[in-house]
Amino acid sequence: MDAQHWKPTDAHELQGYVDQHRKSHYLEGYVGEYIMPNWSTWSRESLLYADIVTYEDGEPMWHSPEAVIAPWGWDDLGPWQVCMSLRDMGAFTRDGLNIASSVWSQTDFKDSQHWGDTRRLTFEMLQGLEKSKLITEAAHEDQVRILYEQWQLPMYRIDFRRLEVPLEDLRAEQEAMLWAEVGRE
Repeated sequence: MDAQHWKPTDAHELQGYVDQHRKSHYLEGYVGEYIMPNWSTWSRESLLYADIVTYEDGEPMWHSPEAVIAPWGWDDLGPWQVCMSLRDMGAFTRDGLNIASSVWSQTDFKDSQHWGDTRRLTFEMLQGLEKSKLITEAAHEDQVRILYEQWQLPMYRIDFRRLEVPLEDLRAEQEAMLWAEVGRE
C-alpha cells in the first residue's frame, strides 16, 4: 500500500525504498529507546492473528487481533483508482490481459528502468486496448491521468524478503543515539 505513493526515479531506487520497509525491527522514540517489530508486517498480521508477544522486559503476553475501521483509509484511494481505471480501459478482459502482458513484457524492470519507460508502456497498452475496442463506456479521461501518475513501477523483480536486524545491532544503534543526544559521540 505504501509503495503506491512512492515516486522512485527508477527500479533500483524502488528497491531501496522497499529495503527500508522489510527490516525485521527498528528503533522508535526520541532517542531510539524502543525496539519495535516491522510496522508493515505487525499492522497487517495483528489484524489477522492471535499471538503471544514478548517485549523488552521478556515477559510474554497475549495479543488478540485488533479491529480496525477501513484498513486502507478512505482518503487513500490510489490503488483502487488504478484498478478501476484498468478495468474501465478493458485491461482485465482476456484480450486486455493479453495486450497488457505483451506490452509490459517488453521491458524488464530490474535496475535503471524508470517512469519514462512506464509512461511509454502505458501509452502502448492503451493504444492496443483502444485498437481492440476494449475500452468501455465507463472509461473517462481522468483515468488516463491516474494510470500515468499513480500506477507504480512494476515490482516483480523487487526483493521483499524480510531483512533480519540482529538485536546487538539495534542495541549498538540505541547506545550511539543516546550518546549523540547527550553530546558525547
